[in-house]
Amino acid sequence: MSEPVHISLFHDVLCALCQVAYDRVRRLEDEFGGLVVVELRPFALRPEAAAPSARDAQRQVRLVKKASREPEGALLQPSLWCGMDLPLSSLPPLLASEAARRQGRSAQHRLLCRLREAAFQSGLNVARRDVIFELAAGCALDMDRFADAFDAPETLLAVEECRRQAVLRGVRKLPSLLIGGEWLVTGVREMHEYREVLLHWLQRRSGAELARVLH
Repeated sequence: MSEPVHISLFHDVLCALCQVAYDRVRRLEDEFGGLVVVELRPFALRPEAAAPSARDAQRQVRLVKKASREPEGALLQPSLWCGMDLPLSSLPPLLASEAARRQGRSAQHRLLCRLREAAFQSGLNVARRDVIFELAAGCALDMDRFADAFDAPETLLAVEECRRQAVLRGVRKLPSLLIGGEWLVTGVREMHEYREVLLHWLQRRSGAELARVLH
């Protein structure tokens, strides 16, 4: 097989279940070696700045608790959604993740881990610019390049366009995986399920013509 299989993981930094999926597909990437490449794709669940309602906050608490029951989410806490400083939008941390990506996958991974750790273990509002930049500075990033990318209109346009294209492909919930640009797997899955779907796709790769959506 000459080209690696690209797996697009549509994610939101403030989606606790996305962290579980991210950890699993990265392990899958390691397991398959050079045959698989995982690419993060931003999908803002709350693109507009607005104070979450009490009902919205309670829903987020339930989702974090659900993620915390998974082995990869054992350290996650819902305190972010129980305080007074609630995130108004999930767009700023996604912009930060994309800005870090300009400095390489490793830089993006470091910042994404710090953002989620701050949000889901320390309860910090990682949608705030001051919090984002403090975390980025602790990730050994070139801060001038990071600031330029974070504030660049092109970064915002790219994040918005990625979400638009994802919706056209059928993405409605997170996390979602797009395997080889053809098969869409929605919702967090067990490690063995991700592996089985990927193996099945590889077996049928040469003759696959129709996109598939696995719910």
